[in-house]
Amino acid sequence: MINDPYVLEDGTLKNKLGITDYNKLKKAEADIGFVKLIDIDSVYKGELSTKLLRDLHKHIFEDIFDWAGEYRVTPLYKEEVVIPGLSLDYEKPQKINKSLEEKIKNLNKINWKEMTTKDISLQFARKLALIWKVHPFRDGNTRATLSFAYFYARENGFPINMAYLLDNLTREVDEKGIIKKHSIRDYFVLAALDDKDYPEPEHLAYLLRTAIEKENMKKIVDEGR
Repeated sequence: MINDPYVLEDGTLKNKLGITDYNKLKKAEADIGFVKLIDIDSVYKGELSTKLLRDLHKHIFEDIFDWAGEYRVTPLYKEEVVIPGLSLDYEKPQKINKSLEEKIKNLNKINWKEMTTKDISLQFARKLALIWKVHPFRDGNTRATLSFAYFYARENGFPINMAYLLDNLTREVDEKGIIKKHSIRDYFVLAALDDKDYPEPEHLAYLLRTAIEKENMKKIVDEGR
């Protein structure tokens, strides 16, 4: 059992809001995070780096957590519904910064100009999932990674529709608890699997491709006005 300094006895994350109920905290996170994501452009200073990822996390969660923008100091184990009962091998705390720098550096080396949208989305899904798999923060990694992806895609000529991706943040279940719609986090898990475990980046790639196409269509409509 991992001794987790970030949580209360009932498993709720310690927070600035004084909330001690897990579900209430999740709702507060979603509501506050949505507002902060509206003006996320104010965070970008022209550098696609680990600092940007930290700054984005801080911007989104600074009103909720004292440690917003700071790398976690404890190991993580999270049971994932798409790999039943198992957890990904998230990065060890002492290796987070080096691992992130390496993965972002590799991402920044890619030349996307000659690729089709389909090829872009598939390769971007796999590379982005490897950054996400580091899981540098105790919570909020998906929103921080998607925000980083938003700026990265824009700077590399294939802007994505962030609103569409955020619409896929939440997993939907029916009254019996059966999943009707997977969350984008579920698809990050599948895309981040090790090669020996047969990763499935195509699900995340589909969402990214749709987000690119929606943004292209939005641009066409806006230019036609």
